[in-house]
Amino acid sequence: MNFIPLFKNKLDRIKFKKEIFVVALIIIPITILATVLLSNRLEMKSKIAFVTEDARSAHDFPENDKFSIIALKDKPVFSDLILGHYDAIVEKKQDGTYDVATVIKSKESTEIISNYFNKKESPDEYGKEDKQRGLGAKVLGFIVMIVLMQGVALTLLYTEDRSLKTFGRILMAPVNETMYIFTQGIFTFVCLYIPTFLALAITKEVFGVDIGFSLGLLAIMIAIVTALGTAFGIFMSSILKQNVSLTASLIAIITSLLGTCLVSFKVNNSLIDGLISIIPQKAFMDILDGTEKGKEFMQFKGQLIDLAIWIVVLGLIGSLVIRRKVKTGNY
Repeated sequence: MNFIPLFKNKLDRIKFKKEIFVVALIIIPITILATVLLSNRLEMKSKIAFVTEDARSAHDFPENDKFSIIALKDKPVFSDLILGHYDAIVEKKQDGTYDVATVIKSKESTEIISNYFNKKESPDEYGKEDKQRGLGAKVLGFIVMIVLMQGVALTLLYTEDRSLKTFGRILMAPVNETMYIFTQGIFTFVCLYIPTFLALAITKEVFGVDIGFSLGLLAIMIAIVTALGTAFGIFMSSILKQNVSLTASLIAIITSLLGTCLVSFKVNNSLIDGLISIIPQKAFMDILDGTEKGKEFMQFKGQLIDLAIWIVVLGLIGSLVIRRKVKTGNY
């Protein structure tokens, strides 16, 4: 059994996985459509936790369309900021001024919040940094998260072979684990790339939506995120035995949120900022944001190298785990 029979075998079996087709043919196009329709139209107010004994004091500040002030007697825990339950925590100090605590906010945004409470200045400039991201980056940001989760879903054929003990029987044919992993990787990449690229190409060319990127650049960017999704899928499916899809989806969502895929933000904390910069989605979004604003693609060599390292490392670790388990007889 060589590459072509293995690939055809997976193609025949994937026909019965309706949930994968639902994501590829329905969820991804709907995501693109929703992002296009809602882009720059839906503006959410930032939630400010205002610590006070008198809830009525929350009305002492000017009305605005930027902040939703929530009066609380007890100060929220710091994790509420990290998890995004609140965008800021405001507390009155003994000298009468207000202290503002933020995490996922830039220094400028934090200062605007502080001036609103301490000087009652208008917060009209608040949030303008978030609006700098164009439509193309917003669309692809959502797609990154979906592709990562879909990459794991497409490796379910491998986990099936493993759980049903057919993996070992496949390896008894004239095929080794290297060929099996290679075929699974190509299969996952192709099944991710084609519907994703077609959905974006149709949106751009047929419906005339200005996504902000040429078809050539879209093809390259989709190839990068698809390769990352493929490597992530093989990695997660190799190291986990149970709840693979659930665990991988949770990791994909959290890292995509922190990687600014859904909302662009700056962190006013050097440690957290350093940790976020390691996330591969952050490098991908930096490339998108930059090229969308007119910078050359090759100006982001550092981010491209980071992404290449993540793709190689995840794929390599996944492959090594499979080989080790084959040798130890676990499969």
